[in-house]
Amino acid sequence: MEEINYKDDSKSFFQENIKKENSFLKYIKKLSLIIIYIFSCFILGLLISFSITIVKDIIIPNFANNSIQKLNNIENTEDLNIQNVSNNLSSVIENVKPSIVSITTLTRAQDFFNNNISKEDSGSGIIFHKTATDVYIVTNNSIIDNVDNIAVAIQDEKPIFAKLVAKNENNNLAIISIPMKEVNKLGIYDVKVARFGSSSSILEGDYVIAIGNAIGEGNTATFGMISAKSREIVVNNRKLNVLQTTAAINPGNNGGALINLNGEVIGINVAKVIDSNVEGIGYSISTDIAIPLIEEMMNNTNPATLGIEIVDASAYPDAKYKVGALVVNVIKNGSAHKAGVLPYDIITSVNGSPVLNSAQLIKEVKKYSPKDTIKLNIIRNGEVINLKVKLLKPNI
Repeated sequence: MEEINYKDDSKSFFQENIKKENSFLKYIKKLSLIIIYIFSCFILGLLISFSITIVKDIIIPNFANNSIQKLNNIENTEDLNIQNVSNNLSSVIENVKPSIVSITTLTRAQDFFNNNISKEDSGSGIIFHKTATDVYIVTNNSIIDNVDNIAVAIQDEKPIFAKLVAKNENNNLAIISIPMKEVNKLGIYDVKVARFGSSSSILEGDYVIAIGNAIGEGNTATFGMISAKSREIVVNNRKLNVLQTTAAINPGNNGGALINLNGEVIGINVAKVIDSNVEGIGYSISTDIAIPLIEEMMNNTNPATLGIEIVDASAYPDAKYKVGALVVNVIKNGSAHKAGVLPYDIITSVNGSPVLNSAQLIKEVKKYSPKDTIKLNIIRNGEVINLKVKLLKPNI
C-alpha cells in the first residue's frame, strides 16, 4: 500500500511542477510582446517624424518651386507670344508702308473781293501697279475731284506732280499716276507695289490695320478690328457698300489701305463717322468690290490723247457747221498743238471715219495708241484742211 501512495505522490508532484513552468513561459512571452510593441511604436514614431520632415522641408518646397517655375514659364510664354505678335505687327506695317503714298491737292478760287485764294487738302493712295515709265495709284475720287493740282509723296519724300488716269464717281474711286523717272530722281528705284487680298474671307472680329496720311502728317498706322462686313453709307450723295472697322480713319487717312495681319490690302479707306456721339467707326471699300472696278478703269484707259477740249459743234451757237467736234481749247505741247490744231477748228473725221459729235471723236481716238499717226479732216474758217497728228501721252 505504501508503494502505491508513493507513486501517487510522485505523480502529483510531477504535475505541479509542469504547471509552474508553463506560467513562467507565458509571463516571458507577454513581456517580450510588450517590449516588441514599445520598440515598434518607437520605430513607427521615428518613421512618422522623419516622413513629416521630408514632406515639410523637401517635398513640399520642391513641389512649390516646380509649380512656381511652371507658372513663370507660362507667364514667360504669354509674354513671348505678346512680344511675337507685336514684332509681327511692326514687321507687317513696315513692309506695307512703302506702298502707301501721301496725296496733297491744291484748289484755286476767288473770295468775295475777287482775291485769289487757294485751298490745300490731304489724302492717301495705294500703289497697285508700276511700269517702266509710270507708277499707278488708286485713291478716293473725292480726294482729287475738281482740284487744280495733285501731288504725291512716295515714302515721305518730296512730292511729285500727278495726273488723273481714270475715275469712278459712283464708287468713289480714282486712279492717278506719277512718272517713274521723277521717282528715280528721288533715289527710289525699288517701288513697292501693295499686295491685294480678298475681303470675302475676313470675319467680324478679325484684326486689321489702317495705314495712311493721317491729318496730313505722313504715313501712320492705327489698329482695330472688323466690326461689320457690310454697311451702306452715303459719300458725296452716292451710296457705297463698305466694311466697318474700329481702326481709326482720320482726315488724310482716307484713300489709304486697310490691311489684314498678313499684310494684304483688304479695303480702301473711305470715311469716318463724324459725330460727337460716335467713336471708333470707320469705313473701307472692300477689295472684292474695288479690284474689278480698278481693272475696268485700267482697261478703259487710253494713254493716247489729242490734247484738246471739245464740245459738239451743234451745241455751239457761233459755229457755222453743226456736224463734228468743235475744239474749244488746245493744250500746250500736246498732240494737237504740235500738229497745228487751233481753237474753233471743227474735226469731222479721223482716218476717213466720220465724226458727227465730240463723243464719236473720243471713241475714234481710243482705237489708237501713243506714237500712232492719225489723219484729221478739219473745217477751219469755212475751208476743209487735212492734218497729220502723232498721238502722244498727255502732259502732267
